Amino acid sequence: MTAVEAEKASFPEQKDAFADEKNVELHEEEAENSPIEPVRIAVPITDDTSLVSVTFRFWVISTFLGAIGAIIKQYYAYRSATGTFSIFFVNLASYSMGKFLARVLPTRSISIFGHSFSLNPGPFNIKEHALIGIAVSTAADSAYATEILSATDLFLNDRVPAIGALLLIISTQCVGYGMAGSLRKYLVYPAQMVWWSNLVQVIFYNAIHNTDEFKNKRMVYGWSYMKYFWVVCGIIFVYQLLPQWLAPVLLYFDWVCWINPFNKDFWAIFSAISGGGVLSLSFDWSTIGGSSLYYPLAPQLNSYLGMILNYWIILPIMWLNNILGTKTIGRPLSSKLFYDNGTRFDITTVLNDDHTLNEELYETGPPANMSPLYALGFMTSFIALAGCISHIAFFHGREILDQWKQASDKDIKQDIHTKMMKVYPEVPQLWYAGFYVIMAALSILTCEVYHLQLPWWGLLVSLALGWLLTLPIGTMIAITGYGPGLNVITELVCGYMLPGKPIANMAFKCYGYMAMSQATSLLSDLKLGHYMKIPPRSMFISQFWGTLIGSIFNYATMTLIIDSNRSYLDGTVDDPAGLWTGQGIQIFWGSGLIYGALGPARMFALDGKYGFVYLGFLIGFLVPAIQWGLSKKFPKISWSKFNISIFASGMGAFPAGYSMGILSSLITVLVFRFYLAKYHANWWKKYAYITSAALDTGTAFTGLLIFFFLGGGISPKLNVVVPSWWFNHQSKNPDAPNYPYYQADRCGAADPDMWTGL
Repeated sequence: MTAVEAEKASFPEQKDAFADEKNVELHEEEAENSPIEPVRIAVPITDDTSLVSVTFRFWVISTFLGAIGAIIKQYYAYRSATGTFSIFFVNLASYSMGKFLARVLPTRSISIFGHSFSLNPGPFNIKEHALIGIAVSTAADSAYATEILSATDLFLNDRVPAIGALLLIISTQCVGYGMAGSLRKYLVYPAQMVWWSNLVQVIFYNAIHNTDEFKNKRMVYGWSYMKYFWVVCGIIFVYQLLPQWLAPVLLYFDWVCWINPFNKDFWAIFSAISGGGVLSLSFDWSTIGGSSLYYPLAPQLNSYLGMILNYWIILPIMWLNNILGTKTIGRPLSSKLFYDNGTRFDITTVLNDDHTLNEELYETGPPANMSPLYALGFMTSFIALAGCISHIAFFHGREILDQWKQASDKDIKQDIHTKMMKVYPEVPQLWYAGFYVIMAALSILTCEVYHLQLPWWGLLVSLALGWLLTLPIGTMIAITGYGPGLNVITELVCGYMLPGKPIANMAFKCYGYMAMSQATSLLSDLKLGHYMKIPPRSMFISQFWGTLIGSIFNYATMTLIIDSNRSYLDGTVDDPAGLWTGQGIQIFWGSGLIYGALGPARMFALDGKYGFVYLGFLIGFLVPAIQWGLSKKFPKISWSKFNISIFASGMGAFPAGYSMGILSSLITVLVFRFYLAKYHANWWKKYAYITSAALDTGTAFTGLLIFFFLGGGISPKLNVVVPSWWFNHQSKNPDAPNYPYYQADRCGAADPDMWTGL
């Protein structure tokens, strides 16, 4: 039975036409292909409809690897380096496991609930493989809801019960499904919606399965695609042990700061942990990432130039001139709140027992302040969001309208890959709508029962924000690879709606942000399924299964890590090696306090210290409008290549520090996406995608090794302590583990009396 026949048999009510041939491909007289060159390079225009994707092997492998991925991603959520659980590691592991199960499993059929299927339907195939990857990639993420759970546990000592925590994670992760289903016609089917990260995966799947397009391709020394992959993967695997474990200084190589390490101005400007990281290098591939090799050049340059403007130019100016008290606070980048004299503001002293703000008590003391550069981060977030909507409206509005018309006009020419997917029955819109209603109801139940301070009507407003903004943001991500989040705008809206309630603000942000974020993630996976010609209903099953597995193991991992590293994560003690950090949770909690407990009306009053942040909305709207006007007057200039949304997102990339990797990433981009892609185009087309996959995979292997066997992930007995040496300087002083340095990058003074340049 073919995959198409299986779909038809499983859903007899479906009356769509099915292809008669086994192989769906273009006839020779049809020279049709994708209008996007990178898609033509990466995606074959053939399809074998006999391949079955949802198999017994799919369930076993996706569950196992999805659990591991969720654990690793949650682990990295509390680490200073943003490691990846590479999809290419998943693909390699699942390929080996699939081949093994295809050899050893019996071929007999079993029946469950009246549905019969074979334990071993035949050779492990490319669609089955890709579907496993999609399920695992859905699972292998750190659920945004764990930020709420971590923040309340670490900073309020209030742990949500296990059932409530799981309901919160699952409902926030799944609420975007209905939105993704509704937007398929606009963000998946059009050829212009590339979703760049998928292209390298398509090449990898075809290379490892040695499909017709890859059988005769040879790399350097006559190696096959996979031999080249394994050599590069092995080299980076061994190398990554240096920055990730043996020599952490390579992670943040702040060489300029070492000229005068105890000078406070040098520390604030050149330290990549606490300051701007000006000219800092990072020799850790996880801070660079494989996308640097193949993402479009213009968006990447927009992002890195934004980082350089904010952290290398604006930060030093504000620090050296103490603008808005930047220097008084004591460090340029921080998500914490302070009094005017720079001492820490403790929010718990002005909260009621139900974690709402005691306004009378707060007003009796001095006002809370934030780091000026942290406030500037809110402004850049507003620029990014308004700029995204404005840029898409001015430069892509006509395309979106055309797609809207095409959705109901069957005579309009469609993308070749969309045509090829017509042989498979589509997921009815009712499925997505029903799933959305169920998850929305479950979300309301969770907020009410577990006292998250968010009323039902507030939850509906957060979901409405997600609906409103997913189309423009999804369009930008699909076209450029970049897009703003909704975390800041949701905080702002809820701060005005429900002032004085930090937990409500975090919950509102989580539901509003995740509705959009998860929808775009699912749309990206749907596009990958589109490229790989996986039946849409199989995609629906795999995405939900991955979400369920990921939610369970995210929660379990979060609980274990908080219990074993609480003092590092809540900021009570600094990790001597600089590897464990709660900066992500601290940023999340700090935003909750600013927008929730204190409220935007108080913190961002128009006549107050930080009222300038609202200018971000105006700037974000006007810049694309001006560009569009200039494009009409001077059409030969590519005005749209400057994207204010991506530029502003780069400016706000490191609101609380750890600004490493800017220069290293920019060099990588210029070498691969400018020099090699322009002057050695054939080499770039041949090597960029597979090299990216190999580097990310080797890095992921290293992370797994460190987590499970060197860092105590399996057992504390396996926690191997690296001796102190120049690249891993540690002292025996428990109060200053990096003495005489402030932190692990050998920059700054551990003893306040040692500072110079004050």
